[in-house]
Amino acid sequence: MTERSFTPNGETISGRRFSRAWASGLLLLIGVSWRLWFPTAKDSYPSVPLLPITETMLPAILQFGSICSFVLVACLAWIALGKEFNKAWIVSSLMLLICFLSDQHRIQPWAYQSFFYGIMFGLIPVESWKHWMRPFIVSIYAYSALGKFDAQFLNTVGNDFVEVVITKLPSIVAETAQNHQVTISTILPITELLVAGSLCIVTLRIYGSMAAIAMHLSLIAILGPWAKNHSWGVLIWNALLIAQHLYLISTSIHAPRSQTSSPSPQGESSNTKRREVIIGLLWIIAIGAPTMERQGYWDHWTSWSLYSPHTSRAKIELHQSVVGNLDHFQRISLMPDNDFDQWQEINLSEWSLSTRGVPVYPQARYQLELAAIIASGLSDTHGVRVKLQGVSDRRTGRRREELLFNLHEINQARRQFWLHPKPGI
Repeated sequence: MTERSFTPNGETISGRRFSRAWASGLLLLIGVSWRLWFPTAKDSYPSVPLLPITETMLPAILQFGSICSFVLVACLAWIALGKEFNKAWIVSSLMLLICFLSDQHRIQPWAYQSFFYGIMFGLIPVESWKHWMRPFIVSIYAYSALGKFDAQFLNTVGNDFVEVVITKLPSIVAETAQNHQVTISTILPITELLVAGSLCIVTLRIYGSMAAIAMHLSLIAILGPWAKNHSWGVLIWNALLIAQHLYLISTSIHAPRSQTSSPSPQGESSNTKRREVIIGLLWIIAIGAPTMERQGYWDHWTSWSLYSPHTSRAKIELHQSVVGNLDHFQRISLMPDNDFDQWQEINLSEWSLSTRGVPVYPQARYQLELAAIIASGLSDTHGVRVKLQGVSDRRTGRRREELLFNLHEINQARRQFWLHPKPGI
C-alpha cells in the first residue's frame, strides 16, 4: 500500500511512531527469548511443531522456522529504523505464522498479538487502526478477566499477587488484608472487566486507557525482579501494552483534527475496503475463538488465559533409575522427592525458563509431546509416568485426570488431540 500524498496529521504521525515502538518492543521480546527463536544444535529443549509432520521432515521444518526468525528480525529492525513499514509488517506476520507452525512454543501471547497487529499495520491506513484495535484489546481484557473468576486463580496465583502487596502495607492494615486475601484477589479480574467495558464507551475510553496503564504499571511492580521476579518478557510486554494505550489516548486527542485530512481516491478506498474484509475475518477468529477454550477447541494462551492456573497440563515424573539419562537443565529442573517414592516431577516451567527464557506453553497437548520426547530418550521407557490433567472446574478447581505409565500409553494418549506430530517424533 502506498503512502498518502497529503501532509500527515497528528494521528498519522502518532500511528507511525506506535508502529515503530511496537516493532522495537517485539525485537526486545525476541532478544530476551532468543533461544526460543534461534535454537542451536546443542539446545536440549525440544522444538514441537504444530504441524502433523513425520520424523524425516522435522529437521527441515525446524531449520526453515529458524530462517523465518532471521527474516522476522530483519523486517522488525527495518520498521524500527523508520523505513517503509507496510510490506515489512505483512512479511513479519507471515514469518510469525511460520514460526508458530514450526514450533508451537513460539505462540507466546505477545507474539500472537503481534501477528494480528502486523497484518493490521500492513494492510489498512493508519487512521483506521484505532477502530480495529479497540475490540481486539477489549477481548483480551475480557477473556483474561473471565478466566480469573475461577477457584484456581483466587486461591493460588491471585493470593500470591495479594501477598506481594500486603508485605508493603502497614502491619495493622496487612493483618486485616491477610484475612480477606481471596476477596481481595477478585480486584484484578474486576479491574480488567471495568477496563474492557470502559473502552467500549466513547466518553470513557480515555479513562479506560488511563486505568489500563495504571493496571500494567501495578503488574510491573508486582512481577518485576524486586518482587515476583518473573521473566523480562513479561515486563517488556506490559510496557508495550502501556505504549498501546498511550497511542489510543493520543488518537482521541487528535481525532477532531484528523477529520480534515484529504479524502482518499476512489480506487484506494475500494482497495482499503477489501483489505478491511480480510482484517475482519481474522478479527472474528481472534475475538470469537476464545469462547471455545474451556471446551478444549482453542488454546489457553490464544484465549488470553494469563496468570490463570485453570489451564490443562501434563505432570511428568521420572524414576530415579533414569535420571542419569537426563541433561543438565532437565536434572536441575527436577523437583524434590518429598514422598520418597523414587519418582521426581520435572518442573516444566523451570526447564523452559532456564533454556528458552520464556514460560512453558500451558497446554496439555504440548506438554504431553514433551513427555513423549523425554521418554523416547530414556534407557527404560517405563521410567516415565504422566498425570494428564484437563481444565479445572471453575467453582471447585477439580480436574479430570488420566494416568499414563510408560511411552506406549503416552503415545496412545497423544491420539486424542487433533494437533500433534505423527508417531516417531
